[in-house]
Amino acid sequence: MAGVVAVALAGVLIYRHLVRRELARTRAQLTETRDAHEHLSRESAQREQRMRQAEHQIREAELQVREAERRAGEAAEEARELRAQQDLARVETEHLLSTRIPALVSHLRASHVIVPGLQNPALAGTDVDRQHHAVLDSISNAVRDEAVRIDEAAQAVVRGAMARVQTQALRAQDLLAAVQRRYSGDEHTQLLREVLGLDMFNELIVRRAQATGIACGATTGLSRDDTYLVDLVVGAIARVENFDQRIEGPANHLRRRVGVAARAAEPVLFVTSELLANAVHHSHGTLKVTIAVHETNTGAAIVIDDAGVGLNEEQYARASRLLSGRHAVRLVDLGNPPHTGWAAIGRQVAQYGMQVTVKKSAYGGVQAVVSVPAALLVEMPESTRPSVLAPEPVRSVVAAAPYQRMPEPAGAPRPAHASAIGSVTASSSASVAASRVGREAASALPARATALTDAQADAQAGPDTGPAGIEGLPGLPQRRRQSPRRAPSSAAAGPLTTPEEAQKRWGDFQTGAEAGRREAMPSHQDDATEGN
Repeated sequence: MAGVVAVALAGVLIYRHLVRRELARTRAQLTETRDAHEHLSRESAQREQRMRQAEHQIREAELQVREAERRAGEAAEEARELRAQQDLARVETEHLLSTRIPALVSHLRASHVIVPGLQNPALAGTDVDRQHHAVLDSISNAVRDEAVRIDEAAQAVVRGAMARVQTQALRAQDLLAAVQRRYSGDEHTQLLREVLGLDMFNELIVRRAQATGIACGATTGLSRDDTYLVDLVVGAIARVENFDQRIEGPANHLRRRVGVAARAAEPVLFVTSELLANAVHHSHGTLKVTIAVHETNTGAAIVIDDAGVGLNEEQYARASRLLSGRHAVRLVDLGNPPHTGWAAIGRQVAQYGMQVTVKKSAYGGVQAVVSVPAALLVEMPESTRPSVLAPEPVRSVVAAAPYQRMPEPAGAPRPAHASAIGSVTASSSASVAASRVGREAASALPARATALTDAQADAQAGPDTGPAGIEGLPGLPQRRRQSPRRAPSSAAAGPLTTPEEAQKRWGDFQTGAEAGRREAMPSHQDDATEGN
């Protein structure tokens, strides 16, 4: 029994030992398991931390990728926009080179040409627009400066050429006048007729050369003394082709001895002749051009009316601009062939303070008015008188004082004709005798006829109506003597011509002169250099 107990005790002890060992082993395993669990927990935590870091890095990477994608998209968009802007700038530059610059050059030559704007309105106000405007402005300034330089050089050449032409034509005028005086007899009628035709052609050459030179800045090239205004108007009429058939007048409404100062005499004559030539050129061959001379509060006025084709609004505006003389005129602005009349008149208007206005006339054509200021007018001496071709002042309804010649002291020398209507250059005027009345009258009527002696001029002033046959001009003025002139006491003086003989000779001469001029000088209405 004790052995059983001992065995049982030993078994218990062994079992206990085994249990303890097993318990220790279990504890050890538990510890190991706990340690392993803790290690796994730490590893898991580390793993989770690494996973969170990895996830964070992935998210950051995704954000960076998305940012990169966004930036890449923006860069691509900017690149597309830049390419589009470059394409627009290229197309706009091509438009500038192919269209706008040529149009600008054409506009500088002809102002009616319109310079187009941007092809793409979306570029307005951009750098491209500003740069293109800068290019156009630079080209415009350069072309204008070069055009002004070239035009000034061309005008200088034209001035020199026209001065030589005018000088030679005036010399030819003197030679023709000498031929007319030399062959003024009845036996040389045919020769004189041909010479008269040449003289008229030469007069037209002088006027065209004068107008062209003045339009380019030259002077009139002629000098005169103080001259009766009505004599200047008669001289201007005589410078127009077929004036005897086309011009009616002048109607002299002056009541005083109104003259034009020497410095402005030729400019007034030139302006009037150019306006008359323009009126005749733009009127039908059967229509008359009328001219009248009036006194005004500010001086005097020359009124020219025609019944021609007239002007439209654009032509009136151009005429007013050119005739004002306030705007610089280039040769290229005068057309092809150049019409220098209005430009030349504008030069004289600006230089001498005159005024020329044009408007629609009562006849449907154009009325031109030349206003001569009082500063250019003078009171002619009582010892002088207008030329024999000057019309008598028009009488008003109220009786006016007759236009009488002042008495001359017996035996006193006659003064030289102060009107100096003859065309004399400034360099040769001193060599021309002021007493050559025929030469003076010849400028008023370009026949360059035989010079009248003092006795013949006196005879022309007798109580007669003047020679017939001057179509379109009124008869010569009737002048009354207040005291008879004494016969010259010198035995060397030849026999005086009676008024009747002088009238007959002068009338026959003028009749033949007009007939010869009409035959030798046919009308040419297609003259491209005449007109505006």
